[in-house]
Amino acid sequence: MKNKDKKNFWKSWIINKILFSKSSKEEIFNYITSDTVDTNQIEEADDNNEKSLIKNILALSEKSVEDVMVPRGEIISVEKNQTYNEILSLIKNESHSRMPVFENNLDNAIGFFHIKDFIKFNENNFKIESILRDVLFVAPKSPILNLLRRMRLSSIHMGLVVDEFGGVDGLVTIEDLVEEIVGEIEDEHDAEDLEELIITKNNNFIIVDAAYRVEDLEKYFQIKSINESDSEIETLGGLIFSKINRIPKNNEVFDINDMLKIKIIKASERKIHTIEVRKVR
Repeated sequence: MKNKDKKNFWKSWIINKILFSKSSKEEIFNYITSDTVDTNQIEEADDNNEKSLIKNILALSEKSVEDVMVPRGEIISVEKNQTYNEILSLIKNESHSRMPVFENNLDNAIGFFHIKDFIKFNENNFKIESILRDVLFVAPKSPILNLLRRMRLSSIHMGLVVDEFGGVDGLVTIEDLVEEIVGEIEDEHDAEDLEELIITKNNNFIIVDAAYRVEDLEKYFQIKSINESDSEIETLGGLIFSKINRIPKNNEVFDINDMLKIKIIKASERKIHTIEVRKVR
């Protein structure tokens, strides 16, 4: 394929398949990590979405797995000896399609399972060993592109991030990696997830989970640019942390840019959980 044709094909496929169609995550990352893509030959783009996409791809070389992983404390996992009903309850509450499985503790991970394999069984005939899949083990400093290629070649779409002693530091999935390129991938549950993050609301205030997005908060209160200093921060919890550079205490109150009054409803030593927000003006 000629260079010009190659560039045009690349841009056309990326825009139409990723931005405007419902291509699967597997199809997306298979193409992006293939030898067909030559980012050194991309001509200047005119479309803002396309520019952002190309920028994200080029930036991948500067990012490592630890930049995108889910930290250990937030990993939802299954113990090998849990019953069918216990696992089913966990699936209903967390809505994850893949979960790691461990024996005794998370550092002794033995694989992961996919929900589509789990639902083929019932309480009477379930054995978790029959649905276990291999999991990748990856170092925190591994480049994202290297892990993408490993996932593509192995068809294993979950990795556990381990330190030099074999302890599990975090978890990363194919979705985490692809979202670094195309932005957050929304599925049929995303609209529900947004509402689940809202705990209480009325005309004067809203109580939300710390994962509530800043842009959604701006829409709710009809305000703009409460996060001008760092546009990369997406969640309310992240915004609060960036403003005070620490985890706040329960019932702590402060303002953000003289626009919002924040009250911490619940926070632990490691993270912010629940926040009350009132509009100042």
